[in-house]
Amino acid sequence: MKRRASVVVLVVAASALHGTSAAGAATAPKDPGAAIQRQLVKGHGVRVTEYTTFHSDAISGWERFQPTKGVVAFGDGEVVATDLWDYQLGEAGVRVVCIGKRLWQYDPKKKLPKGRKWVTLKYPCEFRLATGFLRLDEPDVLRAVLSTTTSTKASVKYDGSPTTLHQGSISFRRLWDVRPDLRGGSVKEEHADWEIDWRLWLGKDGLVRRAWSKWRQPEGDKLKGMTGGQGWYGFVKDVRYSDWGMTLTIKPPPTAQTMAAS
Repeated sequence: MKRRASVVVLVVAASALHGTSAAGAATAPKDPGAAIQRQLVKGHGVRVTEYTTFHSDAISGWERFQPTKGVVAFGDGEVVATDLWDYQLGEAGVRVVCIGKRLWQYDPKKKLPKGRKWVTLKYPCEFRLATGFLRLDEPDVLRAVLSTTTSTKASVKYDGSPTTLHQGSISFRRLWDVRPDLRGGSVKEEHADWEIDWRLWLGKDGLVRRAWSKWRQPEGDKLKGMTGGQGWYGFVKDVRYSDWGMTLTIKPPPTAQTMAAS
């Protein structure tokens, strides 16, 4: 499991549990992108739980990893900090606080000098709300995704809110139009028509309560042959969002408890 977890990190990035009938479809909120943008206010945030499922090769099949749980803090129209427990790392999970270009890591099973609990290093934190490649904090991306909706229906409650389930598929080529930063990445032109299957559960307020995506990525030259001839890696990202607008400020751990990474 740990070897495959390492491969996930290297590949970076969800199955075609394809659409349900649109019969009895609920009315979609007018602009979920705008609804999320209104939440990105200093001193507030959202609670997240993310599940990752990974397909490394035909023999191993799909494997679901331990979740990542925590909070994401907002400020001035963007994500500014995260405080997350990654239960796939370490023996008891690893807590990671990320602010700006600085990361602090706490592993309760790791022995450090007396009085020290945190290890810190410079790291370009990924401040985002997303399911895989599908950014929820970029209105143009969210609108492009929802424009590919193939079915819509009333669904279950999440975070106490009745939701509407939207689902569809968007190609990497189409996603590049609103996320040009993805061009030249792990998915090249010859795979541009590969699709990302997606599902979004939206509350009546337009906020995303659950976001799911599934896709394939080519193994690439650096990992050539590691899929046993399959030629691709598969991913599923399933993220739950709750307590939108919660009061939240993420601060660095106490300096006295911190040491630089060796």
